[in-house]
Amino acid sequence: MNSILVRSAESAFAVAATLAKVVGAHVSGVPSDVPDEEFVRALDDPEVVMGVVAHNDGVWKIVRRSAVPIVLVPPTMVAAQYGIERVLVPLDGTEEASYAVAESVRLFCAAGIEIMVLHVFDSTTVPAHWDQAAHARAAWETEFLARFCAPYFPGLCQTLTLRSGAVGDNIVDVAAEQADLIVLGWSQRLEPGRAQIVRNAVATATVPVMLVPVTSG
Repeated sequence: MNSILVRSAESAFAVAATLAKVVGAHVSGVPSDVPDEEFVRALDDPEVVMGVVAHNDGVWKIVRRSAVPIVLVPPTMVAAQYGIERVLVPLDGTEEASYAVAESVRLFCAAGIEIMVLHVFDSTTVPAHWDQAAHARAAWETEFLARFCAPYFPGLCQTLTLRSGAVGDNIVDVAAEQADLIVLGWSQRLEPGRAQIVRNAVATATVPVMLVPVTSG
């Protein structure tokens, strides 16, 4: 049976238990003092489909090396109150990002979890003439859903939430108001200047963040 591997922490176990019910897995725990290298090796077990850890400064050593999604649990989260009804899926308008999270999104949808797709414009990506045609937004949304949602999670994305401004801040704010989990695809690269959105989400989100390694489609 598939398993979710969790490194001991009350909040991490609560999140893992909820996720296990959603994806039809069981929870396997390791002590909180298990070294990062040993935890990463345990994640390589073919039955492990996901890892759950409490966020701390050293957690990137795990996340960068894991071949399976890792859920990072914020230190301020109250374990007893955790449940999943709505998942936020930010998409940047690339097929790579949609492909990365497709399997996870389908699992959540199969369990009856509501999916919120979010796209954030910045000053360089707002469509031309956005404010000049009454139908512009509707036409843009239809095209976005057809290109970046329908092929990867067919029938699951009927609406799209749009925001403008700082991408990372908007993701965190929308999640705090409306979601129980953030799902982000990422390249597992942390060189200077890279993964700023992922870093911001992990550092400031008040809900758990699932980081899904991007692989070629």
